[in-house]
Amino acid sequence: MGNEVITRKLYQMQKLLAKLNTILDRPKEEFLKNEYYVGTAERNFQLIVNLAIDINGIIITSKNNNLPDTYYQSFLELGKSDLIDDETAALLAESAKVRNILVHEYNFDDDPEKFYESAKRMIPAYEQYVKAIFKYAETGS
Repeated sequence: MGNEVITRKLYQMQKLLAKLNTILDRPKEEFLKNEYYVGTAERNFQLIVNLAIDINGIIITSKNNNLPDTYYQSFLELGKSDLIDDETAALLAESAKVRNILVHEYNFDDDPEKFYESAKRMIPAYEQYVKAIFKYAETGS
């Protein structure tokens, strides 16, 4: 049952990544001038990270029943289990921090350029994550 849930969440993540890519493929200046683009991109990014956090929890509890204390640590835990490489795990862990900034409205409201640059840098890591977790869901390892 866990693999079905994981697969469903991965398909949702792929759709959100496609939408996010469409927005972030615009020139930075165009993106920054359009509040709709900024808000939509931030929300899609947040949803992508939330889906990954859910998936991480399913995988980690199925392996050892010890959920990490933070969302950040959940990505690092996947790196330790060799589902994703350490570099990708570290970048994805950083995305949990960006997500927290967005959710709790810390400081990206004042600087959407930081969000734009962070999200563009993290999208390839999420594309790798999706491939790796699809493989895990299919094979169980």
